[in-house]
Amino acid sequence: MARIKLIVTGDMEKSALHKSLQRFFPDIRNGEEVLWDTPRKAQCVTSYPLRPLAAGASPSNPMIELAKAMFAEAFSSKTGQDADLVIVVDDVELGNLDQEAVIAEHFRAAVNEVFRLKNHDSKTEDRLRGELQRKCSFHLLKPMVEAYLFGDSVALGLAGVPNGVNPCLVHPTDVEQFESDDALWLSICQDENAKKQQQNKPWWRNECHPKRYLEHLTERGQVTYEETKGGKDALIALNWSQVPKSQPDVPIVRSLFEDLSDWFCISSPISGKTHPNFWPARQVNRANLLLRNM
Repeated sequence: MARIKLIVTGDMEKSALHKSLQRFFPDIRNGEEVLWDTPRKAQCVTSYPLRPLAAGASPSNPMIELAKAMFAEAFSSKTGQDADLVIVVDDVELGNLDQEAVIAEHFRAAVNEVFRLKNHDSKTEDRLRGELQRKCSFHLLKPMVEAYLFGDSVALGLAGVPNGVNPCLVHPTDVEQFESDDALWLSICQDENAKKQQQNKPWWRNECHPKRYLEHLTERGQVTYEETKGGKDALIALNWSQVPKSQPDVPIVRSLFEDLSDWFCISSPISGKTHPNFWPARQVNRANLLLRNM
């Protein structure tokens, strides 16, 4: 049996992301049954803006702990069977919009810091690095998982958005460029943005926060949005193939699907343009990558 282990940073993803993705991939790989294990939850590492690392600087402790979780699932799983594919998934969050390359830089640095802390002999480290390159990845959801529900009206309904309530988005085809221009919502956003300014969060733009906008839409139907109920049901049922409406859309999540498809040796269910920091072009020499995808 081949085992896939996701490491996620949210309750909704822990309860549903593996089930959501599983629907789009085979049950068998190379003659073995594929088990999508219950995801492991770790601390989010992108809640505040990240900046390029200065030479010799270390990433944050939470980033290092996230890398350690990946090592644990790849090499010393509590189940007794190391995972055959380990995928770490975190949100971009508002403070790191369009800083995906910086997030990737921090995670690569965290992986190398874990190797430094373990202080393996060179032969063992080379072997482990080869294993990481073969079976471990780091991906993002932009700006967070709720954004993708806006690509599928059925999923929005399961999350609690009532019939007849239509989202108003500045970029209706690419939910990774999430921003609402809903007049009923923008006045609320202005007040919220002012509060965040006072809390020293000048980067906060409430109109770009899909979870908060989703909560607003469900409240119009007197429904309280809950991640592990309506959100869970919506994510499990999400038709990922409907989320991108044109070829350039959602390169971040396309990268995740390309990675999984490569592991299964199939064509991606949502093939198209990927993000170069999370699934580089085919001509890039994979032997020079730290992980499967970067």
